[in-house]
Amino acid sequence: MSSEIALVTGASKGIGRSVAKKLAEAGLPVFATARNISELQSLQKEIEDRSGTCVFYPAELTNETQLDLLVKEILKSDTKISLLVHSAGKAKVGSVGKMAVSEWQKTMDINLTAPFMLTQKSIPLLGEGSHIFFVNSVAGYQTFSEWSAYCASKWGLRALADTLRQELAPRGIKVTSIYPSSVDTKMQDQIPYDWDRGKMLKPDDVAEALVNCYQQPAHVQIKEIYLENLAGTF
Repeated sequence: MSSEIALVTGASKGIGRSVAKKLAEAGLPVFATARNISELQSLQKEIEDRSGTCVFYPAELTNETQLDLLVKEILKSDTKISLLVHSAGKAKVGSVGKMAVSEWQKTMDINLTAPFMLTQKSIPLLGEGSHIFFVNSVAGYQTFSEWSAYCASKWGLRALADTLRQELAPRGIKVTSIYPSSVDTKMQDQIPYDWDRGKMLKPDDVAEALVNCYQQPAHVQIKEIYLENLAGTF
């Protein structure tokens, strides 16, 4: 494997999967992680069938021990992380008065705490010119009724990215947040709204924006990317 990799979380489906494929097409070796082994295997085959390079490591991102093992796996291959993409996420909707604390905590764990932990553990593997992407959401700068947990986690993710950008800039490391409006992914199957998915962004739309940003000259930092379908937010 090359001495530099793109580490992509949530790579088994949705935006993460599209990002992994687009990065491989751009010539970056991909290190994919998610929980679903069969989906990771199919991703690897799809990338390799198109002459790309992909290895995968299944992990539960909210489990710190598994994150340690994931980083050790990268270290074993004597590689550096040139690109870290946080794409894994969870949406749980419900009013503040009725949401279980356990559901609130799960949302925070996957959307905010997991990216914090993985970034912290990955920093020693990031060299000058590396780039960290946080796939955020329109919910990271707007609030919506019944989306308190999701919005709170995404606003927190925005703060994490903004702080990290200041801390890593002296090392020549870029940090970018992407804020897409609703995207037609399987996550839409899990929320109780009848939105027109034909009017939503597609995962490839987000992936294209991310790759284009990554390919900017070394001195150019794009802090935030806002994406919305011309049809509207939802």
